[in-house]
Parts: sequence; C-alpha cells; structure tokens
Amino acid sequence: MNKPIDTYKKVKTSQDVSQYRAVALLLDGAIERVKLARQAQAEGNSEVRGLAVGTTITILGVLQASLDKQLGGEIAENLDALYAYMTRCLAGVAIEREAGSLEEVEALLVQLQEAWTAIEAEVEPSAS
Repeated sequence: MNKPIDTYKKVKTSQDVSQYRAVALLLDGAIERVKLARQAQAEGNSEVRGLAVGTTITILGVLQASLDKQLGGEIAENLDALYAYMTRCLAGVAIEREAGSLEEVEALLVQLQEAWTAIEAEVEPSAS
C-alpha cells in the first residue's frame, strides 16, 4: 500500500507541483470545506454540513498520515496532535447547534496555512 506522501510525489512528477504546494492546496481545501460547513450549519442544511465536515476530516487524515515524525521531530508530533484534535472537534459537529467547533477548526487551519505559506516562501522562493 502506498503512503500518502507517495501521492504527493506522483503529483509533483505529473503536475510539477511541489510537496509544499500540495500541502498548501490541502490546507486551502480544508479551509474551504469548513467554511462551507459553517454556511450549511447556519442554513440548517445538515446534509451539506456533513459532507463538508467529512471531506475536511479526510483532508486532515491525509495531512496527518503524511507526517514524518522521525525527520520532523517535535514539530511533526505537535502537528499530529493538532490534526487529531481538529478531527475530534469536527466529529462532534453533528450534535452542535452552534458553529463553535467549526470556527475553532477554521481559525487553526488559517494559522497553519499562514505558517505553511511562510515556510514555502523560504524553501521555494519562486513560489511567492
């Protein structure tokens, strides 16, 4: 069975997308799905909310599974815990009346996205 990072490598080869850019795209997708879930929750559309939350959980799973804890050390361990926390928050969304968990996960994803963008700019200056 292939590891999720192998998918990144295939994407890079076939589409000339770096691993950094692939992670950025996954973060973008997760943020967009959380926003969609928030909108659906506000409109009372539990089906769309459920699909959006499920997709976000899948994206978090891909990000979490692709962490290299040996190479990444403490940062990878912290990201692993953060992804697990966000997944737990999203798992409880179906029983919430308010968007508190969705808002929290969105804020965390935006912070990660901003940090990742800064890292990408340092590692791949042509990406900016």
